[in-house]
Amino acid sequence: MYKRPARVLVAALDDDGRADYVARLAANPALSKWLEVRPTASMRQLNPDDLHWADLLVAVDGAAAQALPAEHPSTCRLKRWDLPPADSPDLPAAVGAALFVMIGGMRMLSRVDEHDDGA
Repeated sequence: MYKRPARVLVAALDDDGRADYVARLAANPALSKWLEVRPTASMRQLNPDDLHWADLLVAVDGAAAQALPAEHPSTCRLKRWDLPPADSPDLPAAVGAALFVMIGGMRMLSRVDEHDDGA
């Protein structure tokens, strides 16, 4: 069973508002039970302390993914989402879907952990 919410660091190549949007949406109580999301201004300017804090570093698109740092803590996994541009009307649905997919996987793993603990 998870002892704390997963720590997720979210970044675009440059600060276009999508990382902040993901963090605002993830503050919903149903989501924050599973995820603690921290936006970062730019994939180009990642703070080493943030990388050590994070369980997962999410690049919001291909450009951000290409800028992922080669050097990062082994405890911080890298993930790529393909979110639409910040001004797209599709952004809210895309962010919601990405977060709920992530949480769905965590819920599934949590149930497996509960079953293993009870065996």
